[in-house]
Amino acid sequence: MNGHHPFRTSWTGFYEDARTENKDEMEFKSLVINNGSVNGGGEDSVGKFELLGTKVGDDISFVKAYPTHKVVYQGRIRDLEDGQTIEGRWHLESAAHVSGPFELTRSLELERKREAAFRMVVSRMKMFVGLIRFFFEDVGFTAIQAAYLASPEGQEGLHPNTRHFTLLSMVAGLLVSILGPIMECYAARRHRREGMELADPGPPPSVDGGRAHGGSRAGEGPGGDYSKLAETEAGETTSKPSEAYIQRRDQAKELTKHEFLSGNLDYVSVLMERPDVPAEVPDIAITDIIATSRGVHGVLLSGVLLFWTFVLSVPFVFHIDCTRGIPAKAHLCFCTISFLNCFLQIWCAAFTKYGYLMLVHAPQQFAFGLILSFFGGFDSYSDIAFIEIARSCGSWLWKPAASVYIVGVLLAQALPGILLLACKTHIPAALKLTEMNVLLLLLKPSVV
Repeated sequence: MNGHHPFRTSWTGFYEDARTENKDEMEFKSLVINNGSVNGGGEDSVGKFELLGTKVGDDISFVKAYPTHKVVYQGRIRDLEDGQTIEGRWHLESAAHVSGPFELTRSLELERKREAAFRMVVSRMKMFVGLIRFFFEDVGFTAIQAAYLASPEGQEGLHPNTRHFTLLSMVAGLLVSILGPIMECYAARRHRREGMELADPGPPPSVDGGRAHGGSRAGEGPGGDYSKLAETEAGETTSKPSEAYIQRRDQAKELTKHEFLSGNLDYVSVLMERPDVPAEVPDIAITDIIATSRGVHGVLLSGVLLFWTFVLSVPFVFHIDCTRGIPAKAHLCFCTISFLNCFLQIWCAAFTKYGYLMLVHAPQQFAFGLILSFFGGFDSYSDIAFIEIARSCGSWLWKPAASVYIVGVLLAQALPGILLLACKTHIPAALKLTEMNVLLLLLKPSVV
């Protein structure tokens, strides 16, 4: 799988050898039907395999390729009340007489529970990173800022705007570092309740994401080819949705209208049940978009480097002192770069089907992530500005503040985040460390 984890799905069933009439169970942990293509992979008692095929209307055909041999599956797909089923025949590619019927059934309920279990793991990861930031950076730095404001240097001769800026920095730091873990703790408990009835939890799901596109790269080849969208719209007839699916879709759409302010993902989730229906972009994991698309990866990395280059240059480029405070140009530069990085996150999210559908039908879901990203960046910017303020005002507190900043921000967050993103490894951790909270919403469970 070229080092990538395919999407986790839930297809189980049986195959029968027509010669012996013996039935054996089988499970495809990753079988993704996307824009007329069939992709996936996994591992069973025979060994590792990849799935590759096509779907035209209700007809589906795919090959299960092991290192030593290949098995061909041909059948028809139809919707069930809470899932899908494929019925047809299989045969060995090298020996067509070795064949028989097969049947596969997809359980959307089980997939939703696995998704909830995965979201619980992601929330716990984000909560853990947030607590590290709270205890190793913001607690110490806020205490230093409070001590400075209470000191003679902070009460005499300090520009009012500078005092207000320092207070805002303290509030932003504590708010971002503690609000995030609290929200993620609540989300983890909610996802745990949603997935607690899972019959086969297995090992914790991977948070590195991945695609079910075999050996093809994201944006290229089956399942990831953007050019296939035109072909799909022009020539492919998608299977007719079942009455149960239409009813779920209409109910979810109505619920979304009633939750306009908060945004509801039920409608998006129902649309994602039919990956064979295109949504302008193919269904590719956000982690694979970042890892395999040089353009997207380069743009995101450039945005992060631009932000930290600006932050670290603030004491040297802008004149900050006690009497005049922080220049408006510095605030303008920060807002411009921060808004640019927020836009880049939305731009990158639109490359995935889940992100595109969320942007169209539930853009409110992006709001909290964008707010956290902005205030997380402001926390880093205001902290280094405070260090320069304390130094220019003659306070010795700039030294412990600089020490906390170097260890708690640069060495524990910025540098690891940049290195992980540059190396395209542990991308979810890189996204959290670089405050790309919008893209964290798009992570998908994968086959470990």
